[in-house]
Amino acid sequence: MYGVPRLGIPSINMQDAAQGFRTIDPVNVGKVTQWPCLLNVAATWDANLTEKFGMALGYEFKQKGANVILGPSVNVHRIARNGRNAEYMSGEDGYLGAPLAAAYVRGVQTMGVAATVKHFVLNNQEEHRDTESSDASERTLFEVYYPPFEAAVRAGAASAMCSYNVVNGTHACGNHVILND
Repeated sequence: MYGVPRLGIPSINMQDAAQGFRTIDPVNVGKVTQWPCLLNVAATWDANLTEKFGMALGYEFKQKGANVILGPSVNVHRIARNGRNAEYMSGEDGYLGAPLAAAYVRGVQTMGVAATVKHFVLNNQEEHRDTESSDASERTLFEVYYPPFEAAVRAGAASAMCSYNVVNGTHACGNHVILND
């Protein structure tokens, strides 16, 4: 998105972050780091190491011209065959994901790159994600699924990205209950 220089608003230069800077531009092919997936980062259970990881990731993204990183991905694993499980740092436990999500956000944003926590919420499967509803009670949402997102927001995440799926019968990006209530 283009900035407005006369108002001091810079362009938004977003990059996806699952395992590093995407090499869409031929200039970057062969010049990016292949970072470990976030599930590997989560397997350390180490918030300090996760923050250092975020700093290193943010530094590379900044050097390559990005000022927004589309990460961290923090969904809790619910379906073992979900094609995105390796991208999600919460693993099977939102309690684990919360401190790691906050550390990632702090690390990335220390480098001057805005973090975007995603995919809010219950993005638990890829197959039929536009038609199948991921359902959870309010208590389950607050106790299991929301904590990593809340921790990222409390850590200062610049933005959040809604998910592609249906949540309790309504598409996430148009779901008044999860987005506003």
